[in-house]
Amino acid sequence: MSLAWSIPELMQFRNEGLSFHKEVVLPLELFRADPEIRSITPVDVKGVVEFSKRSLTFHLQLQGQLILPCAVTLEDVDYPFQINTAETFLLSAGTEDETEGEFVHPVEGEQIDLIPYLVEAILVEKPMRVVSEKARAQSDLSGKGWTLVNEETSKQQIDPRLEKLKKFFDN
Repeated sequence: MSLAWSIPELMQFRNEGLSFHKEVVLPLELFRADPEIRSITPVDVKGVVEFSKRSLTFHLQLQGQLILPCAVTLEDVDYPFQINTAETFLLSAGTEDETEGEFVHPVEGEQIDLIPYLVEAILVEKPMRVVSEKARAQSDLSGKGWTLVNEETSKQQIDPRLEKLKKFFDN
């Protein structure tokens, strides 16, 4: 299902308004900018278009689920998301003073395609890291040559490389 309209097609709805509800499959290739995104479910997109003299504003609600790596174990973690965003498209070229401070997009050609803006909204809202419930439940995480330490144990622990220095000051 595509979320692209031509300007004349959108202008037909100027008086009665336009609302839509579609499920969109976003290919994983669109998320190349963030290799941590392992998978994404089809995104449920609800939208309403607000018409004004010189612009169109799409008020969007996105809902779906990302598969991201756990920051501790690197296992897959389901991360559900719900994003509210608005994208404004400028229909006629105005002065810079009219659009200063606003996030507006110029209309390229006679077509508005929302897919790149959906991808951008998802990338912006993606968390820097996620931790699985399994990793949170384990209090003692360790492996060969490493141990996960929290702030409390880190303050109590002396770096083994500095252990000999402790003896130096005892003399």
